[in-house]
Amino acid sequence: MSNRISDADIDAILREFSEQQEQESRAAESAASRRRERAAPAPPERSPRRESRPEPRSERAKERVSQPEPRRETRREPERARERTPQPEPRRETRREPERPKERDARSKPQPPREATPVRPSRPAFSFGYLILILLSILALVWALVNVHPGTGTNTGSTTENRLDLVGKLDVFMNNAASDALENVADIKKIYTIPESDLVAPKPDQSKFGSTTDPAVVQAVVDSASALLEGQELVWNPDIVLMEGSEIEYYCDETILVIAWKEAINNSACSFVEVKIAHGSQLRRALSDNTYGSSVYMYPTQMAQNANAVVAINGDFYGHRSCGITIYQRQLYRFNPRTLESCFFTASGDMIFTHVGELNTEEEVKKFVQDNDITFSVSFGPILVENGEKKTTNTYLVGEVDIHYSRAAIGQVDKLHYLLMSINEEGVYKNRVTINQAADLIYAKGVPNAYALDGGQTATIVMNGETFNRPDWGNERIMTDIIYFATAIPGEEASS
Repeated sequence: MSNRISDADIDAILREFSEQQEQESRAAESAASRRRERAAPAPPERSPRRESRPEPRSERAKERVSQPEPRRETRREPERARERTPQPEPRRETRREPERPKERDARSKPQPPREATPVRPSRPAFSFGYLILILLSILALVWALVNVHPGTGTNTGSTTENRLDLVGKLDVFMNNAASDALENVADIKKIYTIPESDLVAPKPDQSKFGSTTDPAVVQAVVDSASALLEGQELVWNPDIVLMEGSEIEYYCDETILVIAWKEAINNSACSFVEVKIAHGSQLRRALSDNTYGSSVYMYPTQMAQNANAVVAINGDFYGHRSCGITIYQRQLYRFNPRTLESCFFTASGDMIFTHVGELNTEEEVKKFVQDNDITFSVSFGPILVENGEKKTTNTYLVGEVDIHYSRAAIGQVDKLHYLLMSINEEGVYKNRVTINQAADLIYAKGVPNAYALDGGQTATIVMNGETFNRPDWGNERIMTDIIYFATAIPGEEASS
């Protein structure tokens, strides 16, 4: 049953309440006036005494008689006079004289007790609805005071926080507040997000990780994530032939599903990781030492563990070169657009490509970032697949396109749905690939948009804090950045 009251009902209630208050006020005023009239003795009639005096014989006497003597009256103990004979208030007497017939009728009729008024029955529903709104408004105000004002975290974090979509954040907060307040009344699904300024994501629940060689186990995990998948089809399927000696690793909670597996394709060890997330804030970038331009290089497993990543892949190794466009936490840090194709990531989790020559000034880049709600970018490339079309690259500034090399790539399958890929030498599988062969492999998985990341020994995938693929020579390489995916469920909720 709804607690909502229409505007017409509210206006009728207010009019009725106002009329009742006016009637009670007039009745109280009338009763008080009658009590004063009964209690007060008749005022002394001074005027007749003056009239009874003999007529003065001189003009001076006339003046003395006609002139009022307020000072003499003041000397004759005015306070006692007021106590003995309280004077009625002239204005009130004047207002009572011309009584309207309707007012006299209203006073003459006995007033019904307040409990019998028709306003009372509707008050419980009226008050309950507004009570919920008031409570939610107070919670929203507290949230705004805590989260909107800058002054915490790093300088870049504070700047970013000011640039966030306040309306969207407040909508998420109110949705979750209503979910908590009405959990026994209505089924309102919570929306989990990670603030952009947070350098560390929520810690994943270790009990949600798993590994198996049985596709049926993975299928059961997939079935449990049907609400998260929202009808989207997976790249992974039970008929995939795994690389000999490998296992399927997975993680699943309410906000993220990750499935990682290996295939032997054309004598190459191909590692794939499929990721579906609930919110774009779960797709993130981490820098070594959490600072752009830091001279500190770190292993990808270290960066992934520090950021609480569920799964991560190397980025563009921006510290190893000085070309391309670099956006980090919505800020433009590097502008050298004339050499590389760039991949931008939006707050909603989409990948957007730009080609050489499209963005030629810093003002154009900043406008592009603002118009498309860009949170970060990587500049390596080239673009492997764009709008469902496989690209062919003959020359490119970086990446040794025609050399057989270990490769890394990231692709977007669907909304908030991604595929990571690395191709390395592992065991008996010795073949590495050219950039166009890498494009063939990820295109064959049905990915409509894909972009090449730094390769060679840099090509690394980290799952649950450990390398999933085998980097070149079996050793990680220290680097400057990773792209990672995180759970959005706060640690205290995950543990409970």
